Amino acid sequence: MSNPFFSIVITTHERARLVCRCIDSCLGQDFGDFEVVVVDDGSRDGTEAAVNDRYVDPRVRLVRHDVNRGINPARHTGVESSRGRWVVVVDSDDELVDGALGRIRSLIDTLPDDVRVLRGRQLHDDGTVSPTFVPSGPYGYEGRIRWAEAEGGQDAARVIGREVFADTPYVNCRRGAMETLFELDLAERETSVCVEDVLVRVHRDAANSWLRGTGKDVLPRLRLEAEDMLWMAETVLERHGDALRRDGPRQYATVLRIASTHAFLLGRRRLGMRYASRVLRRQPGDLICWATVLLGLLGPAATGSGAIAYRRLRAGRD
Repeated sequence: MSNPFFSIVITTHERARLVCRCIDSCLGQDFGDFEVVVVDDGSRDGTEAAVNDRYVDPRVRLVRHDVNRGINPARHTGVESSRGRWVVVVDSDDELVDGALGRIRSLIDTLPDDVRVLRGRQLHDDGTVSPTFVPSGPYGYEGRIRWAEAEGGQDAARVIGREVFADTPYVNCRRGAMETLFELDLAERETSVCVEDVLVRVHRDAANSWLRGTGKDVLPRLRLEAEDMLWMAETVLERHGDALRRDGPRQYATVLRIASTHAFLLGRRRLGMRYASRVLRRQPGDLICWATVLLGLLGPAATGSGAIAYRRLRAGRD
């Protein structure tokens, strides 16, 4: 049996209904040379049974983690379990738009030989499209940082050649949002193209969204992931700090805030102050950073409550 052209990797946790919506959007594509690899990251809501009972299509395979390990280890498992020449990464609460795979296939034929990363735009429930604009032509490391600085660094749909993961695998054995590190490592090694086409429809109806969650489960999750998130921020600063200071000062300040917040969550006040002071030396009027310092000095519980309040404030704005 020959390998498919595309592997669609979907990671999910406690989203039995939503992941089926995502899989349906894949099976409804008019380009059929693909497989769907679903990684059930330790769900206890019947996700495994829901997928296995509903789909008899041989293109759909489910791989299961016995315990919840986090989105990046799940993506790593999905890539390792896949066979396609190109990997399409889709979150379980989102959908491929009609005709997306056929369009991606035709775009791949137009890519320069040295481009192994293709990105597209995403349509959100409120009608907005991200990213708001895309670079003109291929871009590399500095171009990616400058684009994210000007655009705001919003997500773009991801299609990645299989060979890329040999040098830049998804971060394994670390919990939390590792995307900043992965994307910078990827940009340092690969030339990318981002197109105007909308390829993914993004929904906001997942109650357990890592980025948008504001429920009672958020604080335990923040504490659980604090050590790994601090590691992520410190690794970004070590590998990419000079480039971010030069070409992406807002991104640089964001990473410093992440490091400060998670150091405070771990009760490491001196370290939290050290990272916060690096922000405030450059941006003395940064109210978010001042609030982080105040809450951090009060202790981990106050820091966590402040992080949740900030999430709720942003959710209200969105």
